[in-house]
Amino acid sequence: MNYDMYAAMLGRPGTSRRDRIIQKSKHDTLKMGPDSPAYKEVEIDGIKHHMEIISSTVTNQKVIRTMPGDDFEIGHIMLWSKSHWLITERDADDEITVRGKIELCNRSIQWQDDETGEIVTRWAVVDKPYFSNLSENKLMTLSSREFQVKIPYDEESALLDVDKRLMLEEINGQPKTYRITCVDGMTERYDRDNQQTGFLVLNLEQDQYNPDTDNGDKMLCDYDEPKKVPDTSDVAIKYTGDAKVRICGRGKVFHATRDGKPYAGCVWTIQPDESMLNEKVYFANSTMWNRVDGDSCRVSAVDDKTLNGHTVTLTVQAPDGNSQDSVVIKVVDA
Repeated sequence: MNYDMYAAMLGRPGTSRRDRIIQKSKHDTLKMGPDSPAYKEVEIDGIKHHMEIISSTVTNQKVIRTMPGDDFEIGHIMLWSKSHWLITERDADDEITVRGKIELCNRSIQWQDDETGEIVTRWAVVDKPYFSNLSENKLMTLSSREFQVKIPYDEESALLDVDKRLMLEEINGQPKTYRITCVDGMTERYDRDNQQTGFLVLNLEQDQYNPDTDNGDKMLCDYDEPKKVPDTSDVAIKYTGDAKVRICGRGKVFHATRDGKPYAGCVWTIQPDESMLNEKVYFANSTMWNRVDGDSCRVSAVDDKTLNGHTVTLTVQAPDGNSQDSVVIKVVDA
């Protein structure tokens, strides 16, 4: 009797010797992994994982290796050792474990969405200036520092484009703003299981701080203050910017508030000015186009040029039905 027959008699899984070796390796890794000093507990997207984190000569970069059966995706943020790390690499050879690399995030970047007015915050890796110079003229000396930023790719960051301004730091009490000069959404994006994973690479150059439009306290460039809502016991709709929804856009977010705070359990409805708008202007966060429950909603419009200029009435009703508020939303093609 050879070893393969003996292993099969013992019930080892696998139809071939190779399969049994792989299964044994998985079993041994799961059994002995927790005894390794590299075995750590981490968190990815709010979910706890256990994996091996292996140090390298570069202290702000680590090699990671999952336990068998676990996985991760490039471009996600990992929380470990009281720090945020961007997952930048994933080995396609994942038959036993998944191997990859993480880089330490050194900056939390935030910006205001141009369409919805929402404030978006993302952890990112900001590399040292790849170019730094001072240009002098008769009037002043200007800094032309440039940075490269690696940031997770998602629905919000995908809207970042050239000329978008970001506030990254404060030096001697003075906010420093930067302008996006290049958005690379190709070289660090990868195909896996017919899905695109990865992260964005942004090139930034220093810009001039504008105290009239930039908010140094909030660290936001071109800040648009949300509309003020008077304190009241009644439900009120709160939103940023104008009450407009762009055709084929991401939609605009509206909030139900009471005394300036989120009001849970409210009922939202849409009433178009013409029946042709039925189901074409809709709640993006609901299975029903004209009704959704909650303290907020997102109103969107389909890709139909004939909707331009039409309006819908958005109404929110308090959970007890004793108060309501409405706003007229215009559909625009720009």
